[in-house]
Amino acid sequence: MKNFNDRARKNKNRNRFKDKLKKSNRSIFLFFIVLAFLFAALIFRLFYIQIVESEELTISALNQLTRTEVINSKRGTIYDRNKKELAVNVTRSNIYYNTEVLTQKKKESNSDFKKRKDKLFNEDAKLIAPVLGLKTKDIRKKMDGEKVVRLAANVDRAKAKNLKDFRTKVIEENKKAKGNNSNLVGLSFDDVTRRFYPFNNLASYIIGFTNDENVGQYGIEASYDEELTGIPGKNVSLKDNAFNKIPLTDEETYAPTEGYSVELSIDANIQQFAENAAIKAKEENEAAFVSIIVQDTMTGEILAMTTKDDYNLNKPKDPVNEEQEKNWEKYTNKEKQDIWYANWRDFNINDQYEPGSTFKLITAAAAIEQNKAQPSSQFVCNGSMRIGDKTLTCTSTQRGGKTLKDAIAQSCNMTMVQVGQRLGTEDFLKYIRAFGFGQKTGIELYGESLGIVPNDPNTIPPITLATMSYGHSIAVTPLQLVNAVSAISNGGYLNKPTLVKEIIDANGNIVEKKKTEMRRRVISEDTSDKMKTMMREVVVSGTGKKAQVPGYVVGGKSGTANIATPTGYLDAFNSSFVGVAPLNDPKLTVLVVINSSKKAILGGAVAAPVVSEVLSQSLNYLGIPKTEEVEEKDDYVTVPNVYGKLIDDAGRAIIDSGLRFNTGPNDVSDLGVVLNQNPDAGSSVLKDSIIDLAVNNNDGDSVVIPDFSKKSKKEVQSILNSLNLEYNIKGDGNYVSQNPRPGEKIDIGGTVTIIYDERSDESESEDNNSNNLNKNKSNENNKNSDKSLENSKDTKNKNQENR
Repeated sequence: MKNFNDRARKNKNRNRFKDKLKKSNRSIFLFFIVLAFLFAALIFRLFYIQIVESEELTISALNQLTRTEVINSKRGTIYDRNKKELAVNVTRSNIYYNTEVLTQKKKESNSDFKKRKDKLFNEDAKLIAPVLGLKTKDIRKKMDGEKVVRLAANVDRAKAKNLKDFRTKVIEENKKAKGNNSNLVGLSFDDVTRRFYPFNNLASYIIGFTNDENVGQYGIEASYDEELTGIPGKNVSLKDNAFNKIPLTDEETYAPTEGYSVELSIDANIQQFAENAAIKAKEENEAAFVSIIVQDTMTGEILAMTTKDDYNLNKPKDPVNEEQEKNWEKYTNKEKQDIWYANWRDFNINDQYEPGSTFKLITAAAAIEQNKAQPSSQFVCNGSMRIGDKTLTCTSTQRGGKTLKDAIAQSCNMTMVQVGQRLGTEDFLKYIRAFGFGQKTGIELYGESLGIVPNDPNTIPPITLATMSYGHSIAVTPLQLVNAVSAISNGGYLNKPTLVKEIIDANGNIVEKKKTEMRRRVISEDTSDKMKTMMREVVVSGTGKKAQVPGYVVGGKSGTANIATPTGYLDAFNSSFVGVAPLNDPKLTVLVVINSSKKAILGGAVAAPVVSEVLSQSLNYLGIPKTEEVEEKDDYVTVPNVYGKLIDDAGRAIIDSGLRFNTGPNDVSDLGVVLNQNPDAGSSVLKDSIIDLAVNNNDGDSVVIPDFSKKSKKEVQSILNSLNLEYNIKGDGNYVSQNPRPGEKIDIGGTVTIIYDERSDESESEDNNSNNLNKNKSNENNKNSDKSLENSKDTKNKNQENR
């Protein structure tokens, strides 16, 4: 029985083991099934990645490794009509500071770490500010930013180099002293291409300027930004996360396309005449501003356009007058921003004003063309006229009967009211619009104003028709007016005014040449001739006698009108005169507007002389033949050529010619070399005129070679030593040549060769005798030269203050 039970127990255990084994085998089988499935899924996934998604993933990986660096294109140059450079490219430096140069030490509290950072920042600001010529507090304030901050932008490379050298010196001294301070370690530098304007304020409203990203903001720089900018290039390469190039990979470079250059219609010399005249008129009349436009009467090209005060293109955010400079630190940021926008706004284009009596030319031309009146038509002026419940008075003091020709010469308001009434609202408005008022002229600048002209003749009441006839109750831009007067004088053709002559590619090929674009013919040749006869009478016997120019037939019209505002009229005036010369073959139309003169207010008294000055200088400069027999009273001199001369030599030559010079607001080094001048050498200008000089101070990585033709060997050696240049001087006689030539650039440490001719001992002995005989005379001349140079420097300082 016992054995039976044992056997039964063993069988039971055996069966239990078999059951467990079966379960175990089943689990293992299921495990391998799952494992096989996962393996198959993995194989499928790998197949999918390697075959199906291979291309997409490869592209994604390459995109993560691919680094594209933009290569900026070279911005095109802006020239005047004679290819004088007005806007060029130079290399500047941006200076950065890493505010995370220090790391917090273990067990260092946040407050202690902050104190350590503030101490470093304060020390670095004191070290950096004097080198850059900035205020310590301004530098320190910029260090409060996060990570890398920009301390200064568009810094002259010479200053940046000085700061770099100073940084290296400070760091090396700290290493030698085995100190732990980190002074100037956080400094970094980035060279960038920026815009430079050689003549500072010249034609600032026309040229405009660029921002820190080299994007045009105002003027031609803005309106032709796309053409000037060109097409940026790029450099494409594979780099790792540390921006190191991956070995054995290709690199592709796509070269940038240089921007087109723009040749303007303006003549820098005539622009200078206009700007000098505007500065003088503003000072003499204590005016708020003076605006001048000079237009080619026949083509519509703008030869000069300015408003004074204007701004320095190289420093557009600087104050433009004494009042702004005096109160600049008191202004809030919002006030400064408003002032900037006001400074950059061009009255000639962006603003409008009531033209006053200069508009009588439009009224008269329309009446003659419509045969409503003729120059000989008779009118009567009683001094006043009642229209509705309003009484209008005449500014002319001559009463009684007069012809239209007399009325224009005398600037009689009451006669023009009668002419306007004969025209009627419909015809008058038709001609106002035909002459281009109430619409944009299409000039190549942004923000052009339309002016204010009635839309419908039926909405013009009698009183408005009356006042419009003599230039009130209507608003125009100076550009619209000068363009309309050109149309009256050129045979009746209204042309589109233009500032651009040509678009040029990097190889000098003309991409686009602007041609005279006639908008419409407004009046006939006969009407034009009659109008010129009346305009001539204004200058001969009327209100414009001060616009006369010796040797030329000049015509024009004066204008005086209260300054209109949205709330009413001010007790101040726009005094203006528009003149054309020579009337027998019109070349130039000049408009002068003097705002808020504190002296005389009549246009014929204050603006006409300015027109005369600009016309006189411009016509003589252009070589327009004189047709009238006159006794020459104006003292004209020829501008000397000072290109490549040291600033002292250039100043002496200009002063000796009876002229003055201006180098702009920047300090000028004794080793500075003249690279450009305006007006050009050889130009005929009035004595005591100002010559603008563009000077390179020779404080950068390269040196502009001066003209050594008038220098002795000792002087040449001294100058070249000061410029850190090697030299090879051959011969002992008179100067023959030099290499590089005056005005050319050479790297510091380069070699300059000066060649003098050989002289015999006999000739040398004769020269020595001659020198001894003339020693006293030479000393006397040197004293006079020193005095002249002293005067030139005084003049330079005075000119800088004026500018």
